[in-house]
Amino acid sequence: MDIKLPLDAKLVMALSKSNASISELKLNQVLDAKIITNQVMLNTLTVSVADKTMTLQSQQALTLQPGQAVQLQVVKLFPIPELKIVAPPLAQAPNTSSLAAPEAPLLKLLPSPTATSTAPPPSNALATLNPGDQIQAQILNIGKQTLTVQLTPMSVDAKQTQGTALPAGENRVVLDNKQLQWSDPLAKSMLTVGSRIALQMLKPGETPVLGVSLSKATIDEAIAMVFKQLLPIQVPPQQFLEQLAPLIRPAESDKTVGEVLKQLAREILQHIPDKTKLFEPATLKQAIAQSGLFMERNLVDAEANPQVPMLQDDFKLKLSKLIAQLSLELALPKDEVSAQQTASELLKETLQKAQGNLAKLTLDQLNSLPRDDSPKQVWILELPFFNKGEPETLQLMVEQDKQANSENGQKNWVVSITITPPELATIHCKVSCYDGSVNTRFWSESTSTVDKINARLDYLRQQFEQKGLKPGFMDVQQGKPTQTNPQTLPPQSLLSEKV
Repeated sequence: MDIKLPLDAKLVMALSKSNASISELKLNQVLDAKIITNQVMLNTLTVSVADKTMTLQSQQALTLQPGQAVQLQVVKLFPIPELKIVAPPLAQAPNTSSLAAPEAPLLKLLPSPTATSTAPPPSNALATLNPGDQIQAQILNIGKQTLTVQLTPMSVDAKQTQGTALPAGENRVVLDNKQLQWSDPLAKSMLTVGSRIALQMLKPGETPVLGVSLSKATIDEAIAMVFKQLLPIQVPPQQFLEQLAPLIRPAESDKTVGEVLKQLAREILQHIPDKTKLFEPATLKQAIAQSGLFMERNLVDAEANPQVPMLQDDFKLKLSKLIAQLSLELALPKDEVSAQQTASELLKETLQKAQGNLAKLTLDQLNSLPRDDSPKQVWILELPFFNKGEPETLQLMVEQDKQANSENGQKNWVVSITITPPELATIHCKVSCYDGSVNTRFWSESTSTVDKINARLDYLRQQFEQKGLKPGFMDVQQGKPTQTNPQTLPPQSLLSEKV
């Protein structure tokens, strides 16, 4: 391992005054050194040579531990001194005696400031802070008993009790765990390389004592990571429906799959509408009502009025029953293990898809909750349907003004539809109803799809008029729709800090 030492004249003079064994380097000379710290994030080593400290930086991470003793051999003196770490004796590695040692990465020396330097050394970077001052930092390396952090100055309006601005230059600091007092002891276990923390000076001095707390951004990142690990991966409904067909047909004569499970799967498939039925207003309205988006509200209505229809056909209710039955059958012991292996894999995959579809449906429900900061009520759902026997999905976003703003008291509606028809590109459609007029806009990234829609706008206008609707403007554009009202967007976080 070669180590380049870019020593200038001033640094050589300083080393000569402090230690002759370092300044009087000789070719092939071997120096005893000891690793002090290994900052993996920075690819930086701090070593002690003849009671003096040197900081070396590599182009890649090195697997050297603090306290480890190494020998540095001088392999070149001019124009830039170069050193390498002496390889272990061949007796310690007999199997590698016939192999050529790989070329070690070069290391660069980070010179310590001389007496004429105006920047303080890294260990004194906190010396300018007074008791109560706060500073932000980012974790660079986590040791057993130390933390290596990069200090970042606070903005002027960040805190009223801000500290003195950090000096220019090196702001990396190695802190011992004894110097750190955590506001929340559990927060220490959430630390990773790259985490941001807030430091507050409690006791200044050569070994300062600092209060530590996780920054809000780090807490948000940790919460998001937990949700990603614990929540099921969201699965669109068409993937789930594709999984039900092989569950029913090949397993009709398979006794390892229960009849109850097959019946539940059939009931779900039987109530998925065909594409042609979606053109009927009554069928579309029923499909939306039974989509699972309103299950909890329907349950409340059913308790008050047992005669409420359609609750037994709710998609989310049937999906929950299927998940419960799948979990039950997977938990039952089987006598014929070999015969059950194939069926178990099918049931496990079906359960995973069902849970993912339920997670997607639940997220749509959360995104459809009323929002106090929005003038509109928004419902978001994915409506599955069959097209020539193959499951597809229609994405709907329905917006309704919370208060009627028209002269006749009618509420204004906006329905956004996203669909990918066969042999066509994805089509985005927004249908709005204002004061009795129906306005329609289409978007597609495909030029041919735009041309086909544009050629049929007159036919759509005639269909509106035949249904007794008053057609307004109609337009088709190439590209994607832009969000004109950001308040109608679904919330980006599932958690509310106000709760």
